[in-house]
Amino acid sequence: MLTRFALLGLAASVVAKVHWAPTVKNDGEPVGQIKNINGTQIYHSFPPSGGSNSTTAILYLTDIFGIPNPQAKLLADSLAAADYTVIMPDLFKNDSVPLDAIESGLNLTEWLTRHGATEVDPIIEDSITYIRNTLGFSNIAGVGYCFGGRYVPRHMTNASRGIDVGFIAHPSNLLPSEIEAVANPLSIAAGELDASYNATHRSVAEAILQRNNLTFEASLYSGAPHGFGVKVDWSVGEQRYAKTAAFYQALQWFGFWLA
Repeated sequence: MLTRFALLGLAASVVAKVHWAPTVKNDGEPVGQIKNINGTQIYHSFPPSGGSNSTTAILYLTDIFGIPNPQAKLLADSLAAADYTVIMPDLFKNDSVPLDAIESGLNLTEWLTRHGATEVDPIIEDSITYIRNTLGFSNIAGVGYCFGGRYVPRHMTNASRGIDVGFIAHPSNLLPSEIEAVANPLSIAAGELDASYNATHRSVAEAILQRNNLTFEASLYSGAPHGFGVKVDWSVGEQRYAKTAAFYQALQWFGFWLA
């Protein structure tokens, strides 16, 4: 793994603050539940009985496969096992991309026109309000994968109180202007083989974050393709490691900055 950190030295004192989960789930049955909240389907995953974290919830912004994706639900459950309530809204109003659609030749350009920022941002804003006002959490940690990796930074600005600390993996369509507006600590996990967030994209993003004196970290995982944060070939060691390490990267980031 190739790693570059803007901040170093997160050692024993930091680890002690992290709500460690035993592992990231890659198979099995999801244990969360879907609830209709003000017209939006939201997957809720809760900490094990006796969870003690009453201040911070995780807002999980999905890739294009949305909340029907079993791997996304299992990942949300894994985060919840680290003592977080996880809220994963349907960003696409029951129009997420079917898991087999890419192979069948779906026109993603046409699909994306139906799910631009003007459609997606209000869903996220309502979810943030739900977490703060209805569920009563004072801190929101945001995770975003692929499609969702663009929207975590969009809600980390000074313009409104949205996401307090963010983690994104293999973001797609993330604009420099959106990185420019980031105001809160941001952790990025990138894959060496990911064309959607390639070396040029990484360089531009990190240069902006450095220039703006933002608190951030950026990790590059060798042999990791696009989507590795959610779905990998578990039989391939580099991919298995990348998914697992990115999972703990997010937890360590949240455990330090929201302790």
